[in-house]
Amino acid sequence: MNCPECGAADDLCKSRFDEFLALEFSDMGYGAVHNLTVATYMLQHSSKLTREGWLHERNLLKEFLIDNKPPAFIRKQNKDIVDSGKRKFKIKSRDGLPVINKSTWTKTILDVRTESAEVYCADVTVWARSVLEDAETIKI
Repeated sequence: MNCPECGAADDLCKSRFDEFLALEFSDMGYGAVHNLTVATYMLQHSSKLTREGWLHERNLLKEFLIDNKPPAFIRKQNKDIVDSGKRKFKIKSRDGLPVINKSTWTKTILDVRTESAEVYCADVTVWARSVLEDAETIKI
């Protein structure tokens, strides 16, 4: 069975995401694209987000990829926006229902190779760009 949200074969997306997080936290070379991995995965799995959270993640991905803003800059820029005590919107879904109806994406997490940090980072970036292109066509 394919994932109903991203379309990845055999519903392997969640285990692959967990594998990638472990890899990124254990090796700085892989971790260089952590910001892209998380935002991209979350956009493809909108049931984990609220509508506002999904739009926020899409905007983050745009700032990383199009505006070329580094993660440290984004963290500083958005400090008050995402602070749970100050934030004016919820990020995490409470009902687990998808906020978008898209289940077919040009690329999924299964398109990312892990044989080296260089290959991994390049593939995550290609995956992220592809998802951003797909996500920018979605009206919610």
